[in-house]
Amino acid sequence: MNGLCGTLAILGISMNLTTQYQVLSLVFAGALLDFLDGYFANILNVKSKIGAQLDSLSDLITFSLVPFFFIFDFLQSKTNELDFIPFLFILIVPFSMIRLARFNLLPSKSYFLGLPTPANGIFFMGIPFLSIEIRPEILILVLIISCFLLVSNIKLESFKNSSQKTGKNIFYLFIIVLLILTTALLFFLKYSLLNLVSLSIIVYLISCFIFNFYKSF
Repeated sequence: MNGLCGTLAILGISMNLTTQYQVLSLVFAGALLDFLDGYFANILNVKSKIGAQLDSLSDLITFSLVPFFFIFDFLQSKTNELDFIPFLFILIVPFSMIRLARFNLLPSKSYFLGLPTPANGIFFMGIPFLSIEIRPEILILVLIISCFLLVSNIKLESFKNSSQKTGKNIFYLFIIVLLILTTALLFFLKYSLLNLVSLSIIVYLISCFIFNFYKSF
C-alpha cells in the first residue's frame, strides 16, 4: 500500500492530475503505512525476508522517486536562469538506493545509521510549502548535505524499535519541546503550518544531535 501511494503520486505529478497538497497527502499516507507495517508484523508475528525487501522497495518509490519528481516539477518554474538545477535533484534517488540497500544488510538496531530515507523524502516534499523562498544555490547545498547524511554513519534515533529504550524518553522530550517552539514561532510569524513538513525533519535531526551529545556525558 505504501508503494501504491507512491506510484499514484508519481502518476499524478507526471500527468498533472493532482495538486501539490494531494501529492503530499499520498506521501503522508505512505509514511503512515510504512510505520504501521512493522507494528502489525510484530503483533501478528509474520516477519519475513521478502517483507523487508518489499518495505525498502516501497520506500524507494514513495520517499525517493516521488520527492525527486515533486521538487523537479516545482523547481522548473523557479530557476529560469539555471535550468540544470532541477536535474541535480535526481541524486536523491541513487543515494536513497544506497541507504536502503545498506539498511537491509545491517543488523536491526535501536537507532539508524544515517538519515532514514522517509525522513529525507518528507523534507524535500515540504520545500515547495515553505513560506520563505530559498535561493537555488542554497538548495544545492541542502541537497549535498542530505545525500551525505543518507550514507553517513551518524547515529540517529529510531521511532520503530522499542526493544532498547535507554534514555529514549529524554529524546522524545527534546523533540516535543522543539516542535512546540517551532509551531509557536510559525503562529507568531503568521506562517502556514505546512512549513512544519520540512521543519519537523530539521527538528528531528537537531533532537538527535542534542540527544547524542547528552548521552556522551
